Amino acid sequence: MLGLKSLLVKSAFVATALFGSMGWQAPLAGAQALWPGYFVNNIQTKAVAGTGADAQEIAFRNARLAGLREVSERMVCAESQDVLRVPGDNELQAMVQSLELTDQKIIGNSYSGLMNIAFDPSRLKTYFTQQQAAFAEGPAMMQLAIPILRMDQGSALAFDDNPWTTLWSKGPNRTFLQSYDMAEGDEEDQATFDPELPSNTATVSLMEKYGYTGALVVSAEVTTGPEGEAMDLFVEAIRVGEGYGPTRMEVALVADAEETLESLLRRGAEDIQRQASAAYCENTKTEVAPVFTINIVVIGTDLPTWTQIEGLLREREEIQSVAYVGQRQGALDATVTFSGSLTALQQVFGAVNYRLMAYTNQQAASDAVQVFFFAQPNFQPLPQNVRILPMSGIQLSN
Repeated sequence: MLGLKSLLVKSAFVATALFGSMGWQAPLAGAQALWPGYFVNNIQTKAVAGTGADAQEIAFRNARLAGLREVSERMVCAESQDVLRVPGDNELQAMVQSLELTDQKIIGNSYSGLMNIAFDPSRLKTYFTQQQAAFAEGPAMMQLAIPILRMDQGSALAFDDNPWTTLWSKGPNRTFLQSYDMAEGDEEDQATFDPELPSNTATVSLMEKYGYTGALVVSAEVTTGPEGEAMDLFVEAIRVGEGYGPTRMEVALVADAEETLESLLRRGAEDIQRQASAAYCENTKTEVAPVFTINIVVIGTDLPTWTQIEGLLREREEIQSVAYVGQRQGALDATVTFSGSLTALQQVFGAVNYRLMAYTNQQAASDAVQVFFFAQPNFQPLPQNVRILPMSGIQLSN
């Protein structure tokens, strides 16, 4: 199956656009109050197809997929990234809350466009849940950032007009799960906090002054070349107070060819922010239990009794659905869709005085075993013509 990361191939399906070929739909009222992580701006998309209209439809789908991938990378915890699968056209389009087309060109059978997309939070979370991907429900509480910049082992700068301070005063990227605000840097702040000898006590004082429970002291050391160009960067981030992940994070970067100081510092700041966001996601993630469907033969029970048992089972949180399939001599057939493990499902059945068992018709042990399930009232004797299997040794696939 194609993963979400194997992105952007030509679609054989035709998706209905949210607007006409030359129009755009403005964001819904109040949408900008959402966490910026739900927005993806300046998505460039191109496609070539049989006609310009066909190319546009493919390009729009590709743009929606690109946006979904970016938002997923922000919200879904690292170990669940690979479980995401590409949604169908209708499901994908339903996740889009608003779409703004800022530029487009249709030349012959080719299309190129630039657009901004806002995703619907509730539909995104439903998608993550259906994909059984652990994710963060929303961003962490804002924390205080105290940036310190040192150029070529010179004096340490804090609360100064420099690109490092400017970056952190802007978040540095509000779309990450963990974002930051800056202290004002007034005379009182400068008297409290010495960037040459940053202390825990001084940091706590600034946290209390500005009403934060957690802070990050981020010290950047830049080495420049003979022409004053940025060459490399080392960042050490020390967490003070409440927060997630390690108390110390670091980043070491080498400047790309002709990279500006501002660009290098931005990469360093966002790398630290990414680490902090990942730690937050890992510690607050919504775990999604796997969902399975199994067929069950119900024995020793008539249909009216089983109908009552179905009602009791549906009241349990673990049960997604119970469906009666049919009746044969001495038995009923049913399907059960549930979340969690088979052993947990056994306990659910036990709560309504039924035993759920796994069995096979193969009497001899074998690596390849065909497994079946049956349920019966607890007071009835177990069948003798089958081999009962331990639930703990059975792995289901969904």
